[in-house]
Amino acid sequence: MTLVASRDGSVRYRMPAGWFDAGEDSLGARCSLWLMRGDYAGSLTVRQVHMRSLGAEDLAGDGLLEVARLTASLETTRQPGVLTRAPGRIAAGGKDAVSYDVEYTGSGDRARTVLLDAGGSVVAVTALVNGSAPQGAAREIFGVLDEFLATARW
Repeated sequence: MTLVASRDGSVRYRMPAGWFDAGEDSLGARCSLWLMRGDYAGSLTVRQVHMRSLGAEDLAGDGLLEVARLTASLETTRQPGVLTRAPGRIAAGGKDAVSYDVEYTGSGDRARTVLLDAGGSVVAVTALVNGSAPQGAAREIFGVLDEFLATARW
């Protein structure tokens, strides 16, 4: 399996079939990686969650779950949306992680965000499904998220 490095070098990943790197020329400071599905029905972003200094002891126990609750709350406030699945623990690529889902008011866009500890920093990987995406696109896009998490190297 050939892995590609993100432009900032923070993650190595396998490019999903039918997707492209949308951040090559326009990657903002907030994102380490921005992938787009070929028909623009979905995207996948990787960004570091910046909070006060977080150590391993902060992320132990319920620490990552608390960070996810905070980011979910901020996300649904910043861009009006509804939390459709509360933050809960999952396994992502052999790591403990926390995931939640949001549906944005008006656009019908849906997002699934997974937070994980990537070597002492918290990383948020978000798959976004465009509200006008074709039927069945959400299953494929969220499947790409799962595959990305299973193969990414931090």
